[in-house]
Amino acid sequence: MDLRFEQSLKQSIQLMLSPKMLAMLKMLSLPYIEMVSEIQRQADENPMIEVESPDMLAEYLNYLDSHKKDKKEIDYSEYPGLENLKYGSENLHDHLLEQLQYEEMDDDQTAIAEKLIDSIDSRGYLKDFEAVSQKIVSELGAGQGEIDEVLRIIQTLDPDGVGARDLKECLLIQIREYNFDSDDLRTILGKVVNDHLEDLANENFSKIAIALDIGEDGAREIGAYIKNNLNPNPGSLYGGEISHIIPSFVIKKDPKREKYYYINLEEQYGPKIIISRRYQQMLKDPNTDEETVKFLKEKMDKGRELLENLAKRKETAEEIMKIVVETQEDFLEKGSSWIKPLQQKNIADRLGLHPSTVSRAIAEKYVQTPQGLLPIKALCPREVKGYSAQLIKKQMAEIISKEKRSNPLSDEDISRALKETGIEIDRRTVASYRKDLGIASSSERGGGE
Repeated sequence: MDLRFEQSLKQSIQLMLSPKMLAMLKMLSLPYIEMVSEIQRQADENPMIEVESPDMLAEYLNYLDSHKKDKKEIDYSEYPGLENLKYGSENLHDHLLEQLQYEEMDDDQTAIAEKLIDSIDSRGYLKDFEAVSQKIVSELGAGQGEIDEVLRIIQTLDPDGVGARDLKECLLIQIREYNFDSDDLRTILGKVVNDHLEDLANENFSKIAIALDIGEDGAREIGAYIKNNLNPNPGSLYGGEISHIIPSFVIKKDPKREKYYYINLEEQYGPKIIISRRYQQMLKDPNTDEETVKFLKEKMDKGRELLENLAKRKETAEEIMKIVVETQEDFLEKGSSWIKPLQQKNIADRLGLHPSTVSRAIAEKYVQTPQGLLPIKALCPREVKGYSAQLIKKQMAEIISKEKRSNPLSDEDISRALKETGIEIDRRTVASYRKDLGIASSSERGGGE
């Protein structure tokens, strides 16, 4: 192994797979309900952690779900952000179909996607892909290349790993979606999953270490990371049944300022923890025995780590939501056709974060918007998405409608006008969309191309 690569890999393993880093990344990526469970678990195990106020968000939604007639009697001035809140109740199939509207696909691709999603089981796997493909070819007249491309799009949907054809592909999708801070670490994780899944299952770390020319301890750490952070059953959140989804944020419009803003529901109504004052006093007490002091110091460090990780979760999510709200005002006002391109990489650059941090912070998190409840990921995908063909055509039609009859706009002029609105497409695409709209060329409208 190249010495520089080995050193870089060792540093990556030490940093990214350290217990402290793993705890922080885990807290960033947990859905709300799992975050609440993790806080309670740590509080039960650690006397230094006290739950000062319990989860109110899930309790509120549970109450409304069973006392629907009481909803009109609640004074929502005391509960900002909750007035239009409700459970998102859907199974995995419905959740995937809902996300299709935020993808840049034509009608033929959407039909293919619906057929593929129909064949995804409750665990999140696409079974009998060859048979499904043959059926799609027969019924829709699609080519295999087009089916493969649509499947690639489905495999970018939430939850990460969905649409895989086997375990190996499922884990590789998650590694790709995680946007690891270290290219070396991503490469080595991919190699372990791709070539050594059986060795991993049998805990044959010496064989993995020899094959990859790394230390056995490093192979163990990588195995532990894969086991604890990648999900072999991405559909498990839904359990094959109707699942209740709790949003972490709600986006509302200020009627006075005509501006949209967010409310962090986790921060407003989620559990709050403190470090136990009683046990802090015991630490300071000179009569406390040495063994107890050592125990309490260890527990205090763990408690402070949990507080730090919760603070990091809050800070990162709010920074991301601020950019999402600023960028997606048109979507919030007009609907899915108006989603603007907002890559996670660009968010990361603006915030001085790594894309992996952004992808974890929005993983399996939901936001209640004026357009409904949806994954935050839908508003800031990993890849370039947004500005649907329908939206671009609407913009083009509007631009052309305002042209001077004596001097019609050329396709190049239209391309420049679209660029001023943030839509960058070339002249040839403009010409194609113009023909789809049934609009003649500028020369036929009275001018010259």
